[in-house]
Amino acid sequence: MLDSSCATYTRNDGELNRELFSSSPDCIKMLDLQGRLGQLNPGGIVALELDQPGQLLGKVWWEIWPEDSRALAQQAFATAAAGKVSKFNAFCPTVQGTPRWWDVVASPVCDADGQVREVMVVSRDMTELYMARQALREANLRKDDFLATVAHELRNPLSAAHNAAELLKLKAFDHARTAELAQLVQRQLGHMSRVAEDLLDTARVGRGEIRLNLVMLDMRTVVADAVEQLQAAVQARRHRLTLDLDPAACMVKGDHTRLVQVVGNVLGNAVRYTPEGGAIAITLARAGDSITLRIADNGMGIPADRLATIFDMYSQVHQSTLRKSDGLGLGLSLVRALVSLHGGSVAAASDGVQSGSCFTIRLPAAHH
Repeated sequence: MLDSSCATYTRNDGELNRELFSSSPDCIKMLDLQGRLGQLNPGGIVALELDQPGQLLGKVWWEIWPEDSRALAQQAFATAAAGKVSKFNAFCPTVQGTPRWWDVVASPVCDADGQVREVMVVSRDMTELYMARQALREANLRKDDFLATVAHELRNPLSAAHNAAELLKLKAFDHARTAELAQLVQRQLGHMSRVAEDLLDTARVGRGEIRLNLVMLDMRTVVADAVEQLQAAVQARRHRLTLDLDPAACMVKGDHTRLVQVVGNVLGNAVRYTPEGGAIAITLARAGDSITLRIADNGMGIPADRLATIFDMYSQVHQSTLRKSDGLGLGLSLVRALVSLHGGSVAAASDGVQSGSCFTIRLPAAHH
């Protein structure tokens, strides 16, 4: 623990101080009372990514810092030069431009008579910890957004089903109207059931509890079953759906239910984000030891800054869209997890907003 008195830091400790200066992985700088850098330890040369050991010698220390944090460094030096220890943390890239976050301690170094003769600055690279904390904060925000979305996804169908049930209690409708209201309740219950299943599957993936029932499957059958499930949605939005399936069997060793879920989730996204009258194309082919499935659309596309995280849990494709709901942001996360369990890979590509998107799923081909 660093003391606030400069008397603790003297040059009379000799060997020990020299050994610490030489061996520490932290960046240790010795500054004169004008703030100019006089010495830099070997750990500092590495941490700052210097080409030459003397590259920064003679420079005023706080002028090395970015403008946003320069005042912090200057104040820390002034405090240390006045005889007290000062601490701060801030961002400052290396000489090579690599982003770095530092914890900094500026301490007075005194002669035997107690007069401050130099200032020692110890900077510790905290980039990994900073990035981890930042990731936790972002994950927490995504979790909060996700919980709000869950509430939204459940509230709307619950409200619609409740209203339909209240109307049915009146018993004042003919058979056709009663059947229409019953179908509305059934649709809303189906939606809530899918929400619940996505939540349960996400929990199972997180706990490693997904078990696959692996059998020999033709992916052409999987695609056909997924398309059949979404046919009503495709027709309702008047999409032009084209299928280009390999004429030969595309055999994989997989779980039929889970692979239909994979194709259905990706196709469902294409339906959701492609405007009415848009086009969706599905191609399936075998190339060597891989079965490749592509689902492409000419819809809303994917912003460039979303491509890297689109398969992350709670990630939604279009967070600022005018649509009432983007879903839970679990579908593509489940796709990646299930494809990975099958030994395959999935990737997304898009030229940006309003440029459509293409999802490519690759699975190991089964050998007879």
